[in-house]
Amino acid sequence: MFEINSSKDKLRQLITDHERLIADPLNISLAEKCCQDAWHLADWDLKDKQKIKTGLTKEQYRTDLFLQCQEMRILHDLSNSMKHKSLDNPKAKIQTTNIHRGAFSPAFSKGFDISGLQVIMDNGKQIDVDDLVKTAIDYWTANLV
Repeated sequence: MFEINSSKDKLRQLITDHERLIADPLNISLAEKCCQDAWHLADWDLKDKQKIKTGLTKEQYRTDLFLQCQEMRILHDLSNSMKHKSLDNPKAKIQTTNIHRGAFSPAFSKGFDISGLQVIMDNGKQIDVDDLVKTAIDYWTANLV
């Protein structure tokens, strides 16, 4: 649809959107789109892999995916909670999300107090959404069929 016809097209779109998110790190709509696209690439990839490996189920695919890239669990939960409001079967232990308004612009490195959207895990670990999406981009770049 709209010239996005393959998983690699979808990945290119995600990379472009991620670049926009880095420049505008408090853009919640763009962050949601990036998280959802990063997660939903799994559906695109599954369809491609099922053409090669007949009988591959969604459950088998996701088990392998979650082992290979733990961050996909977080993207799964973020994407599904955005869609459904609540989760019946969460895959990650997200405590909350946070808008961090830093003292410096996104032109500075992360060594400075820059603004960004964060996911706070139940162990207190804070993950910047742009870093989460970048991890997914790196995974998909290396693993798409």
